[in-house]
Amino acid sequence: MKKIFFITNELSGGGAERVMSVVANYLDDKKYEVHFLILKKSQSEYPMNETVIKHQWDSQKSGDVIGQIKYIRGFMKSNPGATFVSFFTHQNLYTILASFGMKVKVVVSERNDPEYSIHGKIKKIARKILYASSMCDEIIFQTKGASEFFPDKIRRKGVIIPNPLKDGLPQPYTGERRKEVVSFGRFEPQKNYRMLIDAFSMFVEKFPDYKLTLYGKGSLESELKEQIKKLNIEDKVEFAGFCKDVHERIVDAAMFVLPSDYEGLSNSMLEAMAIGLPVICTDSPPGGASEYIDNGVNGLLVPVGDACATSTAMEKMAAEPKNAASMGARASQVKELLNTEVICRLWEKELA
Repeated sequence: MKKIFFITNELSGGGAERVMSVVANYLDDKKYEVHFLILKKSQSEYPMNETVIKHQWDSQKSGDVIGQIKYIRGFMKSNPGATFVSFFTHQNLYTILASFGMKVKVVVSERNDPEYSIHGKIKKIARKILYASSMCDEIIFQTKGASEFFPDKIRRKGVIIPNPLKDGLPQPYTGERRKEVVSFGRFEPQKNYRMLIDAFSMFVEKFPDYKLTLYGKGSLESELKEQIKKLNIEDKVEFAGFCKDVHERIVDAAMFVLPSDYEGLSNSMLEAMAIGLPVICTDSPPGGASEYIDNGVNGLLVPVGDACATSTAMEKMAAEPKNAASMGARASQVKELLNTEVICRLWEKELA
């Protein structure tokens, strides 16, 4: 039985973790022996088959890179012929280093904009060297733009696999929509919710019947609440927390807005499109949004960091509800492209 080991810091909340869990469950159902090496203590936010084997690293040291490498290498030594899969750039490097001299297959994946997924000149040079080395067998990219960031030698061992959509998403809503702007994701600098709040404060002056609901959690939540207070729109904005049924809650909202400065390929954007929401998204690097949104046809693209343009796009959606509904209906066709079975088959082909 083929053994496949997924390596991650945690299994809580993030889009990459969701994709890992979906692919792992699929492979487990196909009778592969699937393991997770979890490098930080955390609770899983995503359902996992009981037969998927989880290994929790019990190190008490934060940032123990050598310890992580030794921990991963131990599993490689005792499982020759297995495939080891890492989804996060730092862990990618540790996994490749751990495989030196080992008879295993190493597959790494870039899940964010490669320009920002690792910082520092030395680390970026190390990534190029290790990705190009014989110890790294394959690199999975989410978008063509992410692949094109790297030199030819790395691109040649790369494969583009987009994210699978979550199973069980609600059917697109076809009735009159609630006057609500929604977004869901992590409240972290990359997502630039400050810009969305600024845009909404301008939008709500012209459309005072609307509210903004933000689903998620993150380190900037208190700062965002302070910003809302200063803009005097506290009665118009709600923080709804992390909700497993977020799609059912937002399916009849007026629009979804993703304000990110950069993205690998946004799960929240794709899921909002799949359930037929009128979508507004920043045209962020490395181009994941523009690969799926045809501006003005199945959604609206706005420049990164531009609150005025985002507010104008929101006004367009609110002022032209029939056109917005048509864009949402066309956006829902993404379900056919990103079916879980289709995407997981691509992963199985690369990992087996």
